[in-house]
Amino acid sequence: MRHAWLFPIALATLFIGCAAEAPPPEEAEEAPAAEEYMGSVEADPAHYAVEFENDAVRLVRVSYGPGEASVMHTHPESCSVSLSDATWHMALPDGTEEDQSVGVGEVMCGGAYAHLPSNSSSEAAGVILIEFKEGAMAGPGVSSDFEDAVTADPEHYSVEFENDVARVLRIRYGPGEASSMHHHPANCAIFLGDQTTSMETPAGEIMELPASELGTVMCVDLDEHLPTNAGDGPLELVLLELKGRDTF
Repeated sequence: MRHAWLFPIALATLFIGCAAEAPPPEEAEEAPAAEEYMGSVEADPAHYAVEFENDAVRLVRVSYGPGEASVMHTHPESCSVSLSDATWHMALPDGTEEDQSVGVGEVMCGGAYAHLPSNSSSEAAGVILIEFKEGAMAGPGVSSDFEDAVTADPEHYSVEFENDVARVLRIRYGPGEASSMHHHPANCAIFLGDQTTSMETPAGEIMELPASELGTVMCVDLDEHLPTNAGDGPLELVLLELKGRDTF
């Protein structure tokens, strides 16, 4: 799936007119290489803020008002989780431009890129961006006797994206639906609505989680549980799992 935030970085020189009118090579202007741009949080703290960070990933909260624009910046390999229905206008380093529309909960992943986004919607727009750090490694393995969520309960858990160090899951429950006991390695949940969840632990204890809101991010260490959608509406979230890690 194409990433609404991802575009190739053009490194070629742009020339106008015929070859005879082109400036000498030493005067030609090249589009800056990706490494010449700053990362999003460093370049534009008004719109990008770190939600969570460790040695493997960085979760960035992206918040734009209607019509607001950024500056040219870079992202490493990443996945975006849209928190709104929005239309984004993207300017690229090579001078090309493109409009992209996304919906709430849409997940799009791809390689490193540079861009200058602006929110061309009439409403505020938000994204949680999962950035994967170069050189990160998976952990040695998790210490659980239970199956992972996708193996134990494919009805409610599906894989949206996977690389060497992480897996991004889509989780969907209908009203009142329950899972089976399973585990997640160290993980961050990104909630996609106002939802209520109860958790049964391996010891049989029932815990009610605080009610979540759209865009709530919750990161926890190795988790073993049997979840139930305790609300009267659907429950949906995106879950980032760090492979082989009990803890962050």
